[in-house]
Amino acid sequence: MSDKSERSSRLESQLLRSDPELRDVVEEFVVGLQERLAELERAYAAHQWDHLAALAHRLKGAGGSYGYPEISALCAEMESAFKAQQADGLRDRFEHLRRLAEAAAAGLRDV
Repeated sequence: MSDKSERSSRLESQLLRSDPELRDVVEEFVVGLQERLAELERAYAAHQWDHLAALAHRLKGAGGSYGYPEISALCAEMESAFKAQQADGLRDRFEHLRRLAEAAAAGLRDV
């Protein structure tokens, strides 16, 4: 694996860079990402647009708070799409979020 692809498969919390003592709370967030993604997918399958928008909104805020602006930015896009009830590209966004969650977990292993 090249250095560039290794770096792109790891996502490090900016919060931990400034305060490593917060590892436990950041780790709790990262571990919970898989369940949050599953909850988003369940709501999507049920076409619960308002619930989807609320979930994406919370994840947008949490991603930023825990030092993951990439997660926050993606969830902002998802929130807008959910509010407009636009399904185009959502499968790709779910997959992107899944990759970011995996990268965040990999980034924690390296800290």
